[in-house]
Amino acid sequence: MSLNQFVIKNLTDLEKLTNFILPYLQPNIFLLLQGNLGAGKTTFTQIIAKKLGIKQTINSPTFTILQQYKIRNNYYLNHFDFFRLTSKDNLSVFEELTANNLNVIEWPERNPQFWQNKKHICLIFKLQFSQEKELRLVKVKWNN
Repeated sequence: MSLNQFVIKNLTDLEKLTNFILPYLQPNIFLLLQGNLGAGKTTFTQIIAKKLGIKQTINSPTFTILQQYKIRNNYYLNHFDFFRLTSKDNLSVFEELTANNLNVIEWPERNPQFWQNKKHICLIFKLQFSQEKELRLVKVKWNN
C-alpha cells in the first residue's frame, strides 16, 4: 500500500486532487472518503461527478444510503453514505449494484465488510487550522 498526501487550501486545490485521482477511477473501484463532518467529502464527490459528465445535483445520501448517477450506458456512479450505519448493518442488497460501476463511499469505516475485500482507494480528509486559515490535509492510500 502506498501513500500520497495533499494540502487543500481551496477548491482549485481540491480540483487538482480530483484530476490526480480520476484516471484511477475505473469500474469496480471503491473510492473511500473518510473524515469529519465538513471535511470536504461530498464536495470532492461533486467535483468527481461533474468531471465524469454528470449534470445532476450531487447531495450526500445520508438518509437514503445510496444515490445512483448515470455516467453512460450501464455505467453508474454509486454514491454511498454510511454515516448512519454500523458494522452490524447488512448491505448485501447493494452488492449487485456495485458490480462494474464506480463506487464512492462516505464514512466507509462504519461498515468495512462491504468494501474491504474489493479494490479500493482511500482518501482521509483532515481539517487543520494554520494562521487562522482553514485547510485540509488529504492522505491517499492505495490498495488495488
